[in-house]
Amino acid sequence: MANLNKELIKKNIFKLLDYSGLTDISFANLLDISDKQIKRIKKGEAEFSIDNINKACDFFKKSLTSINSKEVDIDRKFRDKLIVQHKGNIEYSKLLQERPSITYAINFELLDNESFKTNGLDVSDISQVFEERGWEYSSSYISLAMSRNAEEIERIPHPTNKRRYAYKKRSKK
Repeated sequence: MANLNKELIKKNIFKLLDYSGLTDISFANLLDISDKQIKRIKKGEAEFSIDNINKACDFFKKSLTSINSKEVDIDRKFRDKLIVQHKGNIEYSKLLQERPSITYAINFELLDNESFKTNGLDVSDISQVFEERGWEYSSSYISLAMSRNAEEIERIPHPTNKRRYAYKKRSKK
């Protein structure tokens, strides 16, 4: 066990978590720990146990060697692939059928949407993009998430309604 690079393992597990779309609470439940413990691990105040690491490896379909040797390279469609791989596992499948985190929905669905990238969308249009994937978020939650992602998303005047705004993927400078 002396050859475990705990920092790299932690970094890889949280990267896999981001790409899976699971919320911190769902992941904590999967590992059978509290969401407070997940927060402590993220802050560096605690570490994953060996059991936690093994359970994460099982869920993410990664070997301990792969998450302990280098930063993992993950396909953008990782969540969809996990859904297929865990089709017969009720415990894991149930977690993946839940609505993903709003951060995941923005980063892996909205930022790839052509209309969002070229013209911009208002909150109701963004909500519709998410609903097409079966994900429901309130309009106020979407608005808040848009403002929190100002590095990637810009707020623009709505093209037809002067009292509203739309959002668009920020162009790289």
